[in-house]
Amino acid sequence: MRQRFLVVVSAHTPLKLFRLTRLRLRLLLPSIALIVASTMVPTELRHPSLAYIRNIFTAADFVSNLVVYMPLGIALSGSSLIRAFLVGLSLSTSSEVLQLGYVNRDPSLFDIASNTCDAVVGYLAAMFWRRATGYNPVSLRVYRPLARAAIPIAILGTMMLLFHRPRSDFSNWDPTYHLAIGNELTGNRPWAGTISEAAIYPFAMAPSQINDLTSGKSGSYPSEPPIIRLVPTGSGRPLFSKAEELRLYDTLVRTNQLTLLVSMRTSNLEQTGPARIITYSQDRTHRNFTLGQIRNSLSFRLRTPESGTNGNDPSLISGPVLSLNHTFFVAEVYDGRVSKLYVDGKCVGQVDLGAKRPRLPKRISAWLPGSLPIREMELGGAQILFSGLFSLGILALVGIPRRPSTRLFAGAMAGAAIGGTTWVFGVWEPSLGIRILLECVAAGLVIVASVEADTAAPPAPGSSLLSRLDLHVKARLRQ
Repeated sequence: MRQRFLVVVSAHTPLKLFRLTRLRLRLLLPSIALIVASTMVPTELRHPSLAYIRNIFTAADFVSNLVVYMPLGIALSGSSLIRAFLVGLSLSTSSEVLQLGYVNRDPSLFDIASNTCDAVVGYLAAMFWRRATGYNPVSLRVYRPLARAAIPIAILGTMMLLFHRPRSDFSNWDPTYHLAIGNELTGNRPWAGTISEAAIYPFAMAPSQINDLTSGKSGSYPSEPPIIRLVPTGSGRPLFSKAEELRLYDTLVRTNQLTLLVSMRTSNLEQTGPARIITYSQDRTHRNFTLGQIRNSLSFRLRTPESGTNGNDPSLISGPVLSLNHTFFVAEVYDGRVSKLYVDGKCVGQVDLGAKRPRLPKRISAWLPGSLPIREMELGGAQILFSGLFSLGILALVGIPRRPSTRLFAGAMAGAAIGGTTWVFGVWEPSLGIRILLECVAAGLVIVASVEADTAAPPAPGSSLLSRLDLHVKARLRQ
């Protein structure tokens, strides 16, 4: 009897904490996480307004929406068409409503319709595939060698985002751009208002000097004259000759600092775009700097190697500071790193253009479509993707923990490894580092909660022998 007991134990002793099988990734949670990460996570906030709705639709928008929402329809192909429609409509509507308060996002009714249709297209494509092949696409079979490769991909991708040197000078300015008041030279960003005085200095004024200028204190103007004193003319036309503009360019690029002083009065608090008050640019997407109005707020975009050719990565946006029937003294000061905006002597906004943060290499971002939210990808989207890949790779390497708590712990640690590394080596702002860390942990949890063993996978080597031994022992025990 003792021998029988030993045989039974030997037949059942492969007590494993992890199942080393092929993996199957259920798509529902990752597809919802993809939508949330790409459309609902803000980098900067603004005062919500229906004026930000832009019902413009392009082929690039359709393709990007298809990539984001089609997986949702595929994941819901195990339910009904009406459910896929309603879930797609609900998520899309929520996304566009939230984007009313997100900087550099343009909510659109066309996007709601497109996203919902893309979810339905994904559902119909999955149903067609199921009938044609018999394969259920609500989950994705992942072969372990391929999943293991996600570990080095996640590590290399994270390193790619971190190791770059931030530059906040004017080395990428363009000397062919023109200085204009009240509109772009292309005529598509008009501003309604008046400017009584404006000047540009090639250095950063101190806050105390801005206060003295606001209060009208005698002798408060600097002894050094401005490079250019602006004389208001017709909107959207170059203000100076080519030689004068070249002198402005050379002086500012040499100092990498500027102070822009403007006495202005707005005639309309519903202007958006931003509407161009003063712009040194070529068109609506290429500039050296632009002071603009967004409803009752001011915006300043400054081009540096970090902020990009549009100067909006990031841009400086104040709170609600404008009102009608009042002349405001506006001062924009840039000291080579920090951009500050003053209204009537009070600092109403600032942004650190030299702060270290995750960045896609220029060679990669140059190939990406312009419709993609590159800044959102750098400040969370890429880290979320790499956290998910790292979690998947860990499960493929060691197997799937049998206990749910162990599985969730593994996912949280994998996400924390990516998020923590990004925070320590790639972010100077604590609030941004904490946000990225939490998003990465959430991504790791989503992946581990969606991965299961592939029950259709072939048995592990030796499992048939164990099964035969188990049956033999049971037969002996019945005797």
